[in-house]
Amino acid sequence: MKKAYAVIGANFGDEGKGLMTDLFCRTDGRVINIRSNGGAQAGHTVCTADGKRHIFSHLGAGSFAGADTYLSEYFILNPMLFSKELGILGKDRGNIFIDRRARVTLPCDMLMNQFVETARGNSRHGSCGVGIFETIVRSRRFAIDYGYVLRAGRESVRKMIKGINEVYCPQRAAELGIGGSALEELRDILANDMLTENYLDDLYAMAAMCREADEQIIEEYDTAVFEGAQGLMLDRNREEYFPHLTPSDTGMKNIRAILDRLEKRDTEVCYVTRSFFTRHGAGRFDTESKDIAEEYGLYDKTNAPNEYQGVFRYGWFDIPAFMTSLELDRKYIREGERIAVAVTHLDMTDGMVLCPAEKLRPEDIAEMTGAEMLYKVSGETADDVTAEKVAAGAALKR
Repeated sequence: MKKAYAVIGANFGDEGKGLMTDLFCRTDGRVINIRSNGGAQAGHTVCTADGKRHIFSHLGAGSFAGADTYLSEYFILNPMLFSKELGILGKDRGNIFIDRRARVTLPCDMLMNQFVETARGNSRHGSCGVGIFETIVRSRRFAIDYGYVLRAGRESVRKMIKGINEVYCPQRAAELGIGGSALEELRDILANDMLTENYLDDLYAMAAMCREADEQIIEEYDTAVFEGAQGLMLDRNREEYFPHLTPSDTGMKNIRAILDRLEKRDTEVCYVTRSFFTRHGAGRFDTESKDIAEEYGLYDKTNAPNEYQGVFRYGWFDIPAFMTSLELDRKYIREGERIAVAVTHLDMTDGMVLCPAEKLRPEDIAEMTGAEMLYKVSGETADDVTAEKVAAGAALKR
């Protein structure tokens, strides 16, 4: 039977999904890497044994492993960031397929996102500033999906963008409370024709090098690796963490919808967590500790402080939050599908999981979840992962 792996972050993101995606893509046969939610706000770091290092945002993190990428209907395209990433990767990627239903971010979406985050000051939501939520909101009235881009052509898309900039954007800015000099600045930027022309260059360059497809393309591959973005605690339905969430389904929901439209596969759902908790951006963080990073020498090469998300935050491993997240996602897992747990950054914590009251073994965390497989990660590359079987049982313990 053909295989499928689902890589899902169990916490607030930044768990190590890129590394695990790279690992699962390094398998025999033809492999396709599916982006199943979110968009280019992802930051999935992959390091290889021969010294490559890249933070994947738009393309699949299995690219170094030779996997092809499928940007699904649940993925939000950003031609500007696609072009930027492709300029870095060059030919170090496989084939790229794009679902015609995927929504497309416009420059105004990114600008609106950044202007409103700046206006919020100390009350910022922790957005990455790439316009994901604004793309969704704008699409309710003025939708541009990849299929429209291909059908309509450059001139029609140009006219639609102009209309959106002139009619929709002032209305949306008013809804967001953007006014005064900020509104004038926004209008001036959007009125620059070169912004639109450069965007259209990126958009149609992307279309020229990618192939249109739907999920049936997955049937041509021996292994499908679904790469989730963000984490379960940032899922749009986690009201206890509102408003500091991501506007997408971060777990198995979208993956389930795709798998159910395909022939059955031998499927493993891998929940990824660090051996401690982290969060980049504002919002609730129950086990945050300002001392834990210093005490254990914790650091992160990828998540530098930035204007919209602030500094990277560290905390103790939160067992109740971890178990709640997995339990909520359990309803999308079918009988016979295996649950796995990957615990990363163990090289920073002497191979242990840092809980507030005590240290636990990774095996303890896996057994709590009823996982069948445990992946212990003590470094940055796929070579730093050890896999071992745990007591059989595909259901979460309650």
